[in-house]
Amino acid sequence: SEIIIEEIKSTTKELDEITAEYHKEHLAQLKIYGYLYALEHQMDCVHLRLTYVSVVDYEVKSLDWVVKTEDLEEFTFSVLEQYLSFLNILEESEKQKEKTIKEITFPFSQQREGQRDLMKATFQALSNNEILYVIAPTGIGKTMATLFSALKTLKKKEKLFYLTAKGSGKNAPVDAVKILKEKGLKMKTIDLVAKRKICNAGLKNCNPEECPFALGYFDRLKEATMDIFVEEDLLDKDTILKVANRHTVCAFEFSLYISYFCDLVIADYNYVFDPHAQLIRYFQEQSYQPKVLVDEAHNLISRSKEMYSAILSETDIRILRARLTGLKPSIRSDCNKAIELLDTYRPKVKEEAVYCSLTQDLDLGAIIKQITLKCDQIFDENKKISNKDEVMEIYFKLLEFNTISEIYSANHRMLVKCIEDQIEVHLFCLDASDYLLQIIQQSIHGIVFFSATLYPIEYHCNLLTKGIGKYLELPSPFPTENLDIIIHDRISTKYKNRKYSIDTILESIECVTKSGKGNYIVYFPSYQYLKMVTDCIENPPYECIIQTNTMTDDERQEIIEKFKTTTNIKVGFFVMGGVFSEGIDFMGDALSGVIIVGVGLPMICDENNILKDYFQQQYHKGFDYAYVYPGFTKVIQAVGRVIRSATDRGIAVLLDERFSDSLYMSLMPPHWKNKKWVGNSYELKKELDCFYNKD
Repeated sequence: SEIIIEEIKSTTKELDEITAEYHKEHLAQLKIYGYLYALEHQMDCVHLRLTYVSVVDYEVKSLDWVVKTEDLEEFTFSVLEQYLSFLNILEESEKQKEKTIKEITFPFSQQREGQRDLMKATFQALSNNEILYVIAPTGIGKTMATLFSALKTLKKKEKLFYLTAKGSGKNAPVDAVKILKEKGLKMKTIDLVAKRKICNAGLKNCNPEECPFALGYFDRLKEATMDIFVEEDLLDKDTILKVANRHTVCAFEFSLYISYFCDLVIADYNYVFDPHAQLIRYFQEQSYQPKVLVDEAHNLISRSKEMYSAILSETDIRILRARLTGLKPSIRSDCNKAIELLDTYRPKVKEEAVYCSLTQDLDLGAIIKQITLKCDQIFDENKKISNKDEVMEIYFKLLEFNTISEIYSANHRMLVKCIEDQIEVHLFCLDASDYLLQIIQQSIHGIVFFSATLYPIEYHCNLLTKGIGKYLELPSPFPTENLDIIIHDRISTKYKNRKYSIDTILESIECVTKSGKGNYIVYFPSYQYLKMVTDCIENPPYECIIQTNTMTDDERQEIIEKFKTTTNIKVGFFVMGGVFSEGIDFMGDALSGVIIVGVGLPMICDENNILKDYFQQQYHKGFDYAYVYPGFTKVIQAVGRVIRSATDRGIAVLLDERFSDSLYMSLMPPHWKNKKWVGNSYELKKELDCFYNKD
């Protein structure tokens, strides 16, 4: 009987449209299998069959060839030659990396105060596979110090991840790499960007079956990889997009793929710590030994809690049921069961605004898993689905819910709310430190958390790595007298007193803008409070720049550009903890001072009160952990915008009576030595005049 070497693939494509060119890698795979079999059995030719099975109707289409073994040998060796050629390029790149990392010296002639200590501590922590926390005030040069010393620890197979909380935070490490490159460093660096920012098809939701950059992706991936790897060392968004468009490949998937061949990966926190977005190849396999630098590490506490939480609403289930009704297999009955289960919580939610349970609803979890399995079948068996973008968005929410349901622990609470008469279930993570520490201990070979605002250090260490780790606090390199901290403690910005605080805030802004030229920022704890104040401003003698919660990236950049000019006085009205309060440098006269309205407390709400109760049990500091510490971190970050170099001088006016409390005084950084107290606008004006008139 005849021997046939068959490769079988499933597909959703119409079988009539499938030819040998459909997926070239399928035929290549078959040819290599055929050659290996023919070689082993000493055959002159071999019968090859490539079979496609439709997952829609299970119809089959086969493509057959009888090929000479010598032709298969020629093809197989041509593939091997190309692969070996790429391996040689990788090996040469690795040699260049090792050589230049060894040879390169620190790129600046002088090291700033504290920079040497930071470099030494970083080098030791990453060399010895340790956890290190560093409080590194603005001006130390922490990006270059940590990056340079981390690179010096890299060995074969080891990669370095530089993690940031916001897109703007990537500018500093990218700029540092450019400086090191100019000094002779030859190393592959990639800046990973979120899918929505790098999608070269401009799609809101990805649909590989219709995207020209996804269809035939693997056919063009090899040439695209060779192109970018041979020609470029710093693979940023623009470079990746340029090459991806040239070769018509999906820019996002391309960026993830080429990261495997890069030595330094600059990325958001979620690529390492988020169970939904984690780069599994690096952090769930043993092929790599990643070392990690975590910039602005104070942000990881709130971000990690979001990563390990999930939300599902009755509205989601109803929309899914409506969109997929009539398709096989039917999910209608499963959706109905889910809605019935959610409906049982209505009486409980009526009694309390938020119903809180220590345990999750296992019945609900089981039915949601069943719905996702049915969705998988529907997507396989139905090519045309109306409103597919909306359906996929809900489907991914279900998957996230399943993931968190599986890892739900004593650090979670199940919260149930009723929003506009629709039930919502939150699997709410109170503390993600167990999950973070597990990833660090199992997959990461040394990690450094650094920020100017890791106060108090015990709080950050407890909520990131369960109290495990060493820490180092460095002094500010700038003269403390250059920052005038003025505490106006005859004003209350508590929620119930806000309407009475408006006049004092406006008077303070007037004093500050009249005292010295330049630009200023007023930071508020919420958009609501910001609007209360800005609505009362009439005919100001300065340009008002007001942040909204719907700003685009371009609009934010326009605001930053505005602050670079000092032809007229500008006052920014921004929210603490937002994009304008950290990760942005306002150098020189771009920012002369800030006014901080309130102590930055998060909103008093059910979720934060549940956190408070949990932290009271765990650390006996419930209110501090849930409200005070995360709030004051925002204050320190906002004040940190003022002094960005040794020659900068500026003021920070803190408006709230609580700034004089011993608790808040104890949280103020050591370099806030130049503190003054005022009780009214007259005293504020006097202090400002005194500061600005100093030689």
